Amino acid sequence: MTTISQLIISSLVTGSVLALVAFGYNLVYSTTRIINFAQGATVVVAGYLTWYMNVKQGWPILWSVLMGIVLSALVGIVVWAIAILPLGQFDPATNIGWILTTFSCFIIAQTLVGRFITLEAQTLPPLSENFLGLTKTTQIFGAPFDPARAFLVIGTIIIMIALELLYSKTITGRAFRAVAEDRMAASLMGINVNMVVAGSFALAGATAAIGAVLLAPIQGINFISALLLGIQGFIAAVLGGLGSTKGAIVGGYLMGFLKALLLTIAPEAASYEQLVIFGLFIAVLLFRPTGFFGEPAVEKV
Repeated sequence: MTTISQLIISSLVTGSVLALVAFGYNLVYSTTRIINFAQGATVVVAGYLTWYMNVKQGWPILWSVLMGIVLSALVGIVVWAIAILPLGQFDPATNIGWILTTFSCFIIAQTLVGRFITLEAQTLPPLSENFLGLTKTTQIFGAPFDPARAFLVIGTIIIMIALELLYSKTITGRAFRAVAEDRMAASLMGINVNMVVAGSFALAGATAAIGAVLLAPIQGINFISALLLGIQGFIAAVLGGLGSTKGAIVGGYLMGFLKALLLTIAPEAASYEQLVIFGLFIAVLLFRPTGFFGEPAVEKV
């Protein structure tokens, strides 16, 4: 029973992190049909910004988190302004310049953080301790489950529900869906397409910031793991279906379960983790390229 509990807890924790990153990818993809390869870096930048304000500037953790979210949303808008907007009107399927521009933003972000903050790995105090005063680790069928991990899982679920409601039940969500369906028609209906696209980048940045402050007390923040986090988050988004909010959740937790299962079956299998993940990724691209919840694109002629 202890082994099963550890498997479930590890799957939930890892899956929550990947689901948040995948959700950021899907927010941008739903309005632009491009992949923002700077998303993994955005998570780390948000963590460093929050750490800097809390530790170096002495701000209370609550204000540091809120400011980190605001600044990360602005970072998302800056990525859009320098990586996507200059490309003008283009077909993402044929003009792939966005691959270079978004990945370049990753490099620029790493350089700027290293120049003005630090590149050393840092951690943040657990939000569960600061906000709720929870410090005691709970045993669930013999498996330890500390408040920081519980806060990460519960926080991720709340964020996912809130974003899903925003996307499906609000006027803003309708604008997002309209731009995703047909940008020209949305523009003719009075929707400011550039504003909606910039909003998707800002929302992805804010989501990254929340993920960073939930993840930092557990795994820390550093750019060494940022690239791997971005790649695995992208794979999770593809598994669930690019552009699907439900797909981000399913893909993230599926990836988390797979990673936890490998370590549970044989701890030495950790060295084969990337091989298995990329093997699954290739299999999905071959047999289900749209993912579990993605829909094939229909070209009207």
